[in-house]
Amino acid sequence: MTKSGRRVTFLVVATLANMITTVIIIVVVFLGLSALSGLLRLGQNAGLALIIVSFLAGVILSGFIYNKVLKALRKRPGLEERFGLLK
Repeated sequence: MTKSGRRVTFLVVATLANMITTVIIIVVVFLGLSALSGLLRLGQNAGLALIIVSFLAGVILSGFIYNKVLKALRKRPGLEERFGLLK
């Protein structure tokens, strides 16, 4: 496989992994907040706020995780050259 093919594969896999991580975090945070709101007996109007907070937490946390994983991968010798990520 050529460098450009490996680069495209790397970017597609990284993007899919980031999207899957985002969805998992959104669901986990939403379920956790829903259980907490049930324990605190919040009103029914809290549902929209739970969805918004879950979405924002998912996007922020997955971005943080994505950056940490990429930093760890960049420390591996030869990875950027192998995938053609250097310009």
